[in-house]
Amino acid sequence: MASAKEGKLALIIFAVAIFFSYAHPYHIHPYRTFYHELIICLGLVGAMAYFVIRPVPAMTLGAESTAPVKAAAVRLRFPALLALPIGIVLLILLQVVLGMIVPASFVAFPIMYLLLFAVAIVFGSSLALDKSTLDMATRAIALASLLAASLSLVFQHIQIMGLDATPFVMYIAKDPNVAMRPFANVAQPNQLALLYFFALAGLWYFYRTHTFSAFSSAAIAALILWGAVLTQSRIGWILVPLFFVYTVLQLDTNRRKGALVMLALVILYAALTFCLPQISQAMGFSAGSVADHVGGRSERTGLWQTAWQLAAQHPWLGVGWFGYGPGQVSVGADFASSTYAEHAHNLLLNFAAELGWPATILIMGGLCWWFYQTCISSSKNKAPKSMPLQFCSLCLVAVGVHSMVEFPLWYAFVLLPVGVLMGMVHQLRWSRAGTAVKPGIVLTGFVVACVLMMAITLDYQRVVGGFKVLRNAQASFQTQQEFLQKPRFTLFPQFFEYFKLTRIKPHEGMSAEEINYIETWSPRFGFVHILSQQAEMYALNGQPKKAARTMLTLQRLHPIPYPEYYDYWKAKGAEDPRYQAVFETMPARDAP
Repeated sequence: MASAKEGKLALIIFAVAIFFSYAHPYHIHPYRTFYHELIICLGLVGAMAYFVIRPVPAMTLGAESTAPVKAAAVRLRFPALLALPIGIVLLILLQVVLGMIVPASFVAFPIMYLLLFAVAIVFGSSLALDKSTLDMATRAIALASLLAASLSLVFQHIQIMGLDATPFVMYIAKDPNVAMRPFANVAQPNQLALLYFFALAGLWYFYRTHTFSAFSSAAIAALILWGAVLTQSRIGWILVPLFFVYTVLQLDTNRRKGALVMLALVILYAALTFCLPQISQAMGFSAGSVADHVGGRSERTGLWQTAWQLAAQHPWLGVGWFGYGPGQVSVGADFASSTYAEHAHNLLLNFAAELGWPATILIMGGLCWWFYQTCISSSKNKAPKSMPLQFCSLCLVAVGVHSMVEFPLWYAFVLLPVGVLMGMVHQLRWSRAGTAVKPGIVLTGFVVACVLMMAITLDYQRVVGGFKVLRNAQASFQTQQEFLQKPRFTLFPQFFEYFKLTRIKPHEGMSAEEINYIETWSPRFGFVHILSQQAEMYALNGQPKKAARTMLTLQRLHPIPYPEYYDYWKAKGAEDPRYQAVFETMPARDAP
């Protein structure tokens, strides 16, 4: 049996994984967060493995159990909350059976992520079986978030200064005419903003547990808020007031003084947000103003309209998991210009579009009820001073708000820590004894998971190699074409179909099989060059109305690069009347 230190080691493994999933600098096309997510997946299964082999002391099995347990016993908590990931998995499998998801291999990753989410819930609930372990887990996750945010703040300023610190920091070229949103190594400013609010939740935990003094906590909070301002993410406009109200209500001593300090931080955040254009100019970079963010073109409105339309067309079971992107291509011409995306940037509408309204209402209604019971009702009645509960509540509020304008749970480095937090607060609300399990079962699962992740990584590397070959081929370099051929087994079949799609040159007299192939796979990608290729196919094969609608879709989903394709079709139209017939129906070059 392992030593007691390995109980702490389990949490260290998970915390280190959280840290590096944000700090890791390599974003490799086409899944740019692949290795960030691989790190947190390995961290979760590694932490779970170490957790089950540590000795469990007697008398630590929860409020309802007083029987001593042998040191060799391992107990895990399997809460009713597991119905969430398991229910979604079953619904996805139903969509596969009904032929709504083709090819069926598309469900491999969502099912794996949902199963890992279930593991995270079990891990979090099991940590909360013992108060000392719960406190240790909260400290570990809070510290990992705070350290990752602190390092990201340093990286942001390296990017602002235009320094080339590769390979440790992602490089951003400075352009005085283009607004910069420094994103550290997270590579997505809104995701970085979410990390900063996780860090603020962690800072609140350390302040309330007297790890940090009031002065140092306020100073660090000011720096974190400055980092959030630099991301120019609008989720802060909602989360800063929410955090202020929640934390002030939790104060029990020196409430007046604490409220004044936190109000000063809110005012500081507001002032920095409004003055960012002037501050950025003084620091040598360009940033957008509040007016730009409020009055600019709303891409999300178009995305939400699309999701609503897809849900209205497929109200019962949706268009199928991961079907929003192709669905958007199918109806994009019916709405104002927005942008092409693989999700609706709104959790509720994305579920409605891909899973249907009945499942969405059940999931979202159940989550709202669960959040009220665990984080609001418990805070009022059972554990008003529970710092793990306050930390988890703040994090869940942050990810909940963010999920209304993005899809952060798309990423494992957000989904899995959130699963752990959900498991922790569930156990705090509905305290139950764990279930005895054999360590060998969990360790076998760990080995299987590691083997699968290694195989998936090798599979992904074939895709990365294929994109390198494709780029070389487009640059007229000699390439090894076999890297573009789909292997007998792959979990990334869509990319090999993409390789094939890009090598098809539209021409007159294409066979029905070729046309059907392009019609099948082009919506799966919806990229600007793919849509233009599809329109050319229609134009050259006697389907000008379909070509015209495809070009309208291109303009609606890609309004920024559209002028380039407008010029291309204009030039082709001067040579070929078939192109000219389509060109005459296209939106103006400067169409909004």
